Amino acid sequence: MGRCRLLSKGFRKVYSLIYTISAFSLACFAMGATACSSDSGTSANELKASSYTKEFLYNYSQLYYLYINKDLYLGKPEDYIDKLDKEQVKLLVQSGYPWDYHDIYYMYAMMNDAFTYYIDPARSVGLMSTWSTSAPKTDAGFMLDSTVIKQKYVIKQVIKNSPADKAGLKAGDEITEIEGTPITNDIVFQRLSIASEGDTITFTIKRDSTTQTIPVEIESYLTPTVETTFEDSIPIIKIKEFTAYTSNDSGTYAEFVEALHETEKYRTTIIDLRNNGGGDMDHCIPMAQEFLSKNDTAIAVIRALPDTIHKKQVIDTLYYVNKTDGIAKDRYFVFLANEKTASCSELMLASVTTNKKYPVIGTTTYGKGIGQSRFFTPSMSLVSITSMKIIDKQKTTYHKYGIAPDFAISDNDLALEKALALAKDQNYIRVAGYGTVNTGHFAKAAVEPDTMPGFYLLPEEYRRFIW
Repeated sequence: MGRCRLLSKGFRKVYSLIYTISAFSLACFAMGATACSSDSGTSANELKASSYTKEFLYNYSQLYYLYINKDLYLGKPEDYIDKLDKEQVKLLVQSGYPWDYHDIYYMYAMMNDAFTYYIDPARSVGLMSTWSTSAPKTDAGFMLDSTVIKQKYVIKQVIKNSPADKAGLKAGDEITEIEGTPITNDIVFQRLSIASEGDTITFTIKRDSTTQTIPVEIESYLTPTVETTFEDSIPIIKIKEFTAYTSNDSGTYAEFVEALHETEKYRTTIIDLRNNGGGDMDHCIPMAQEFLSKNDTAIAVIRALPDTIHKKQVIDTLYYVNKTDGIAKDRYFVFLANEKTASCSELMLASVTTNKKYPVIGTTTYGKGIGQSRFFTPSMSLVSITSMKIIDKQKTTYHKYGIAPDFAISDNDLALEKALALAKDQNYIRVAGYGTVNTGHFAKAAVEPDTMPGFYLLPEEYRRFIW
């Protein structure tokens, strides 16, 4: 799920800075210092400390410093106090939302951005870790390739750091028995493979000319986010998401580099970004740079940052320029994308296609050219604030419009078929650009400023699968 964060190392440093300024921020807004006015005229002057909880004031200060559309949507603190009608309050009470967080939920909802939201402490436990790791699994941790020799159970791949990997199983091993029972068909294999965390399954395998019995202790492990397969002798590298912690200790970027090295003898490769909802900028940007040459500009990030000296928000633009050649700069690539290709995936597409003009096959992407800062508040609530906008090397954005395919094909099999044909030919130069029709995921009209009305929106499954 796709999950969209677009978090940078710079913002991780900013998080710690935010915490150091939080005491100042709370005092500033609570005491009504005139220096706390925004560029748009919003002021916290003459506020009464007794009217606001510390949690409310802390969150208002974070929106004041980090929300990149603050001047359009952030009002005065009093604009968010006791504004819910009776039905909204009733819904919150029935849903178990603590009364002293109602105004905070309302304030975040009024930011006109479904990706800027608040999750109170009762609902935030464990959520940050799910945004920085791949999906966990509990099994042995290998995949079979029964097509190598029919009716035989040959291991195709052992997932890194999985129980099978730790126990010593290897690709090419043929499983002949499980718990001493011969494997006669798929049903027997599945029944004998079922186990819970902490169980041990004993596999008897043939490796070269020897037979070994290997016990595998079942435990939870992180799954890979990059998978390499082959179709008509063309490598297909599928990137599921961009995250810091996966089956590889160094995350998605390290997995991707491994995949590029494993396929380096091939002059052409398909990159599959379909259904990839995004993730960590610290991974997707360097991955995009591996396609590019020295001095190529990959992408630029416009960021909102706190200026605590002058007590205001500042806007900074950081351009990512290749200092060295990428390891795949001389290969030809074809990209697969669809309407669920979002955020970091779109950043990668924009970076590569504006420099290399490789073709894109599928449907117009989601159109999310913004990124969020996510962190815990002092009360251990979880906050997501849209603090970044993405532009390409030409200072153009795909936000709200998505990235258009060169060949619009919604059927997955037909899209792959076309991608294979282009990969074999290695001559097509991209001519499509960004979409021309608003995708409808943000403003209702394709105009600036946004025309999406304010709304009150409770977290839906904590938005874990929303880009």
